[in-house]
Amino acid sequence: MTSKLDAVIAGLSPQRLGPYLNHSKGDRLQALAQYHWNLQLSEALYPLLHLNEVVFRNALHNALTIEFETENWFQGLWLHSREQQAINKVLSELHKRKQAPTADRVIAELTFGFWCSLCDSRYEHKQILWPKLLKHAPLKQLPKRQRQRKEISRAVNRLRQLRNRVFHHEPIWHWRDLPQRHTDAGELLTWLNPEIATLLQHSDRFTTIYRQGMTPLIQELYR
Repeated sequence: MTSKLDAVIAGLSPQRLGPYLNHSKGDRLQALAQYHWNLQLSEALYPLLHLNEVVFRNALHNALTIEFETENWFQGLWLHSREQQAINKVLSELHKRKQAPTADRVIAELTFGFWCSLCDSRYEHKQILWPKLLKHAPLKQLPKRQRQRKEISRAVNRLRQLRNRVFHHEPIWHWRDLPQRHTDAGELLTWLNPEIATLLQHSDRFTTIYRQGMTPLIQELYR
């Protein structure tokens, strides 16, 4: 068992396993069980995170297209410098690849952080975007309580924090509010597109993975 543990830890690196070893007080088998559970939880969250990101991006793009009466709304002069730099970076990358800067390509290249930033209070000042965007579908479908810029911003940035941890392979297994974050992400998707949220329910494995915990993994990893 020791040689197997040594090989696995060497492959993953003691540095990456550091947070898990700290939580397990140096118990290497327990740390690997935590790491494996984290992998399973991250895998189980991926569909929900993926769909939320794509649906939110498209919802905001559709609302912006209607408001500015062009799908090339990103060519406007209303963007703050940080977001304008993000647009410029995408346009530069498309130019390097000799691809036309169509709206579809630009939208697909922009990061989730960019879309979240458009919900900042900076875009509510002088009503640059908010609350104007709330009158356009699908944002106008949000429940009345959530039909506010600050509520949307809170929801998507909370999602972004979880998304970044999962996509950057960081620990999430020990978050006490992880089930609530999963619930919140499901609610956000339901706000934006109830049909897709219903479809996801048939393949969402998070609750099962979370409830099973690490105990079976500790027994199965090194029999």
